[in-house]
Amino acid sequence: MLNYRLLGTLDGNPPLVVLHGLLGSLDNWQTFARGQTAKRAVLALDLRNHGDSPHVEGMSYRQMGADVVEVLDALAIPHCDLMGHSMGGKVAMTLALQQPERVQRLLVVDIAPKAYPPRHQALLQAMSSLPLATLTSRKQADEWLSSTVKHPFERGFLLKNLGRHTDGTFFWQCNLPEIAKQYLKISGFPAPESVFTQPTLFVRGGQSDYVQDTDIDGIWQVFPQATLTTIDAAGHLPHVQTPAEFSAVVNAFLN
Repeated sequence: MLNYRLLGTLDGNPPLVVLHGLLGSLDNWQTFARGQTAKRAVLALDLRNHGDSPHVEGMSYRQMGADVVEVLDALAIPHCDLMGHSMGGKVAMTLALQQPERVQRLLVVDIAPKAYPPRHQALLQAMSSLPLATLTSRKQADEWLSSTVKHPFERGFLLKNLGRHTDGTFFWQCNLPEIAKQYLKISGFPAPESVFTQPTLFVRGGQSDYVQDTDIDGIWQVFPQATLTTIDAAGHLPHVQTPAEFSAVVNAFLN
């Protein structure tokens, strides 16, 4: 079963379940979640092959959605509010379309229900080629990635995946080989076979190109109750880059 962290108490009201993006983890949501617990319980998950969740074969969105349902069943949560960022947003959309009775309200952060070009292949190759056996510091790892990932903020985000054994050697906590193997599938999106008619919010960063104006008609075809909010100052990580404004947007929708 997926690794999870519950902030707040399951009191019979639907919790907000949050799903991270590619190469992220549930830790990406901690600041946001701590600000929510007075209003609602927040259940943050590590998706398969990420964080402390199991390393397994396969990363289809149907498989990842089924993983989430397994946690909901184990915690006796009949339905929830569901929010996902990027890859996690695709998991959330897939689950809402397949099992709409489990999702009360849907929030999708900076991703659209479509296939994307494989823009992370160079990044995955750079991470895979990092000489873990001879690595002596995180600073050295940061320098190694700097030629591929120019922005220090993004490198710091990725290097959260770098763990260290008691003997001082480094390792990737995520299942990097399987993520790289499945990356073309992760870049895609399964053709929708239904629509989700519950309230839905798409949040995009104004400095990000992941959700274009040309995507809006496609969103409405699948999520006819969807609204779109743009946080102008944010990039692809609005919950990290503009946390106060992001929380305000989420609260306005959920409350």
